[in-house]
Amino acid sequence: MKGNQLMRKPKLLRALLILLFVAAPIQWTRAQIVLSTPKTTLGAVIKNIKSQSNYQFFYDDKLAEMPVNAIDVKNGSLQSVLDAALQGKGITYKIEDNIVYLSASGEPQTPQQTGQEHTVTGTVVDATGEALIGVNVQVKGNPTAGTITDFEGNYSLSVPGNGEIVFSYIGYRSETLKPDGKDVLNVTMQEDTQQIGEVVVTALGIKREKKMLGYAVQELKSDELNKTGDPSVTSALQGKVAGLQMNTSATGLGGSTKITIRGNSSLTDNNQPLWIVDGVPFSDNTTSDASRYGGVDRGSASMDINPDDIESISVLKGPNAAALYGSRAGNGVILITTKKGSKKDGFGIRYSGNFTWTAIGETLDMQRRYGQGHIDTKDAKTAVYDKTDSGSWGPVLDGSMKEAWNGETYAYSNYGDKLKDYFDTGFSHTHNVSISNGTEKSHFRTSFGYSDNDGVFPTESLSRVNADLNAGTELNKWVSMDGKISLSRTKADNRPLYGDYGAISQLMRIPNNVRLDDLKQYSDETHAHVNWTGPTASIRNPYYVLHQRQNSDERWRAFGYYSMKINFTDWLHLSAKYAFDYYRTRVQSTNAGDGINGEANTSMITNDSMDRSEENFFESNAEVILMGDRQLTDNFRLGFNVGGNFMYQRSETLGVGVGNMVDKGNWMLNAANLLRTGSEDGYKRAMNSVFGSVQMAWKEYLSLDLTARNDWSSTLPSGNNSFFYPSANLSFVVSDFLRSIDKPLPSWVTFAKARLSAAQVGKDTSPYQLYNTYSFKFDNGVLTPTKDNVKMNDQLKPEIATSYEAGLDMKFLNNRLGFDFTYYYSKTKNQIMKVPAAAPWSGGQWVNAGMVTNQGVELMLYSTLVETKDFAFDLNVNMAHNVSKVKELAPEENVNYMFFNGDGNFPVKVGTRAGHKLGEIYATSLYKRNENGDIIVNENGLPMTVTNESEYVNKPIGNIQPKLTMSVSPTFTYKGITLSALFDMKFGGDIFSYSEMLATGNGLAKRTLNRGEENNYMMVFPGVTESGEVNTKQVSASEYYGALQAEDFIYDASFIKLKELSIGYSFPSSMLKKTPVNSLNVSFVARNLCYLMKHTPGTSPEGGYDTTMFSQAIDYASLPFTRTFGISINLGF
Repeated sequence: MKGNQLMRKPKLLRALLILLFVAAPIQWTRAQIVLSTPKTTLGAVIKNIKSQSNYQFFYDDKLAEMPVNAIDVKNGSLQSVLDAALQGKGITYKIEDNIVYLSASGEPQTPQQTGQEHTVTGTVVDATGEALIGVNVQVKGNPTAGTITDFEGNYSLSVPGNGEIVFSYIGYRSETLKPDGKDVLNVTMQEDTQQIGEVVVTALGIKREKKMLGYAVQELKSDELNKTGDPSVTSALQGKVAGLQMNTSATGLGGSTKITIRGNSSLTDNNQPLWIVDGVPFSDNTTSDASRYGGVDRGSASMDINPDDIESISVLKGPNAAALYGSRAGNGVILITTKKGSKKDGFGIRYSGNFTWTAIGETLDMQRRYGQGHIDTKDAKTAVYDKTDSGSWGPVLDGSMKEAWNGETYAYSNYGDKLKDYFDTGFSHTHNVSISNGTEKSHFRTSFGYSDNDGVFPTESLSRVNADLNAGTELNKWVSMDGKISLSRTKADNRPLYGDYGAISQLMRIPNNVRLDDLKQYSDETHAHVNWTGPTASIRNPYYVLHQRQNSDERWRAFGYYSMKINFTDWLHLSAKYAFDYYRTRVQSTNAGDGINGEANTSMITNDSMDRSEENFFESNAEVILMGDRQLTDNFRLGFNVGGNFMYQRSETLGVGVGNMVDKGNWMLNAANLLRTGSEDGYKRAMNSVFGSVQMAWKEYLSLDLTARNDWSSTLPSGNNSFFYPSANLSFVVSDFLRSIDKPLPSWVTFAKARLSAAQVGKDTSPYQLYNTYSFKFDNGVLTPTKDNVKMNDQLKPEIATSYEAGLDMKFLNNRLGFDFTYYYSKTKNQIMKVPAAAPWSGGQWVNAGMVTNQGVELMLYSTLVETKDFAFDLNVNMAHNVSKVKELAPEENVNYMFFNGDGNFPVKVGTRAGHKLGEIYATSLYKRNENGDIIVNENGLPMTVTNESEYVNKPIGNIQPKLTMSVSPTFTYKGITLSALFDMKFGGDIFSYSEMLATGNGLAKRTLNRGEENNYMMVFPGVTESGEVNTKQVSASEYYGALQAEDFIYDASFIKLKELSIGYSFPSSMLKKTPVNSLNVSFVARNLCYLMKHTPGTSPEGGYDTTMFSQAIDYASLPFTRTFGISINLGF
């Protein structure tokens, strides 16, 4: 395709790029080659060239034995060497960057073919319809008869009448087809992601052959990530990486997500991996004030990333893979590489669009038989309807006419599923346009993205705008530049409130006989709160929550880098980079008041009020790296890098709260009569680092990597702020070794590799944990100094994580089957944790104590179970098992157990005991039992309980850790049609349903259907009296269910979920020839279709009330399970 006028003027383009400071290295290889040899084989020439340069060659193995001409070249270019060697030999070549493609040109031909031949032409494309350039097209059985596709993917080849054509291309499965007399034969090639020569992005953005790595790294390509058009990068990762788990808050659009890789290693919730985008550290901070009692989850900062701009994601699992990134990467690295323009692709325009609809699926299991009221145990001995009752212990819904809470009279019947009827059908549309081009000297890609989402919560919306530009230019043969700037704006309106005062908590309490439509009039003419329970503060009208308590947040973000690369030789270069990440977040929440009691400053803030805050975050990184990579001998290759980094981080936060608004609905600071609160906060931190690594390879089957890094952190005291950590990784390709000594493995074993690694990394702490300070708080017009209630520690040391890993990678049947297996063990000591302290330190004190271990296995299986001319069936499986265990806490401080969710006042706590697994669930009130385990019942017929902490902490009722996480991804391809799915699975682990416990107490949970209706709503609690006799005392159904304890609401959190489904069709290029469109793919997409297996009562086994550490153990007022369906369109011009 022809380029535009700008790209025909490379001097102008380069000048513009320099002025914009947007440029960086294009790694051309320009070695001068010396080669003098008599007639020899092509394989020998290639080996000689590779020893003098960084060129890589791809060709049919049969060509290696073909004779070539004598050569005598001194300080010549690669082209001059190949031209001299291949002249008249019927072999052609194509050079792309540092890759050389060789193929037979089709001459000379064998005599028996001549005379029977006819010319076959066609186009070769990939699964998306994109033309493939440089595909080897060869007559089967004749290595000298062949050609390669051109820049439009076209080819022309003379073929004997009964001949077959073999199509082969790096990264794709070979295709063998018989023309059967056809003159036109078009081919769609499928990617082979399991090739032995697979190249992945590793630490510092270095691309390396996966087979030479001594540690586990898992890479996802763009098409794997974006199959169903998920607007969130983190959500799209779920289920696709072995050992990666997500803690997701079930709160609607853009809810925050926390990722852990290989378990939790820190006791202070510092378990998230480091995000790196194109070499730039990228903050994934969450902005949330959510708790059990309200607040809003404003999502994770990774939501700012446009998934359509991503080329690939490499997941570096733990210190072994990520040691070069230092202390911030102790929990692993999410390494994102974005798309760039290249000369290979030429000028191109691409568009992608997604249109999806989201609806509520399952909801909490509720009973639909009984209505509002209570059980009269004194006179009537039956269920009694009472329009003022907040419970649902009334009589059977019989359709009789009754006066309702609002004075109207209508049928006493069930009026639908409140938890489903309240919500809307959400609609989202996303659009992305990219323009790219490249010449021999320069490249650029720019993209624009827009995403608009209306959630299932009425009035909830989320939008995102992205603009991205990256470009590079080669100033001369010594210097090149590269750069990127990415801008985004993410805006949300009316994110749902959490917990007790959120809409879902209110919906869970509305009796069946109350009509939801009647509640839409949520206030009267005096703006007073109108609700089915009357003016109470504990139960709110869900439409009041929706309209009177509104919020918005907006985040503007800019990140990018500028780098320069100097090539001293073809094997040694120096790069310098400056990178930055900046965002500004503005948050506003308003409360129009209840009109309940008119008093200001109650816990519910019942008069008009507004809170506004703004955060500014900035991080910069300056880095210099010297890199070398050279083939020293025929058998030995040495690579190295040494560098330094300076990181600076700054955060500033301002907040103000006002009340008693003069003009209702005018939410301006100067329209308030009361300044309620004011605050200002911030921090600065810095880190200096030096690092280096050495990569040694012997005959491309034995590789040893050694790394070292030293960090100096500003958050630790001067005596302890320097920490050094090394790593070592060994890879041994057994199959290549045995082949080199003429003792190959059986033919059905294609590849075998063993690997070992060991690493150590340190982690520092948050700023200002060393010395106690005063803070100032403005509260109700009074500025007051406040002293810390936590005792700081100026002797803190870094946490130290040590990790060991061993693995085995195998491939069989020419890569049709394979697996990657990894065993790992890690321990993190010197945990920086808070322990109790003597007065006046009521908040405790910071100390180094505790040790956490993680031990587990990961298994990745991949297979092509069926492969024919038109049909293929691939099946990939990820499995992981991890156990996080606390070896010790702080025995010297007499601390042998600790809790993680301290602010919720839930009937359960989540924590750990020394010597036990992390994530134990403890009920703060347990049934009192005798030695036989029977529940002891008091004289009133109700169970007795144990509430002493020292007792219940030794009797956990569950643990959040799963025994196995797993995903299965089948893909079926038939001609241009692709059907793919992703099944996400978890086996083991427990979850406490506080949602069901509250609904049970109100008489709405499904389990309350059994309420002794035939016995005047009287029931007997199973158990024994204190004297050991079987209990026979009757109590009302409401008393019975109100006496149930947390242990009755613990569920197995196992599940099997159909997470993704897509059915797509790629239009063949022959159908698009007369249009400006080069490629077109249309897909039906679906996300979170259903749970095929789960044990929770209608609720999601994944939902947590927020994203704090182990909050997944508690389900409370979470958004019901939602399903998403839509279409996806991809166009190329």
